Amino acid sequence: MKGAFLCVYVRMEYNEYILIGIGTAISVIGYFLKRENSRLVEMEKLINDINVTLAKNEVRDKERWSSANKRLEDRRCDIRKLYDLVQQNKKD
Repeated sequence: MKGAFLCVYVRMEYNEYILIGIGTAISVIGYFLKRENSRLVEMEKLINDINVTLAKNEVRDKERWSSANKRLEDRRCDIRKLYDLVQQNKKD
């Protein structure tokens, strides 16, 4: 009889160690998942900031190109006018 109680006590002791081990493993996994999540949130913020910066730069580039194209078109018109004036002077 005495051996049966000892066996139950040892099994309960192992059972408690197993539960403590499982709890510790879950805690460690939770810690690393939380740390990884915070790292991912920081990366998402950085990516969003980069996307906003790129969008602003793209808008600036479009404005610069549109003004450059307008200036080029104005220069073409000026050159045509000058060419027409030179041609008229040659005829005269």
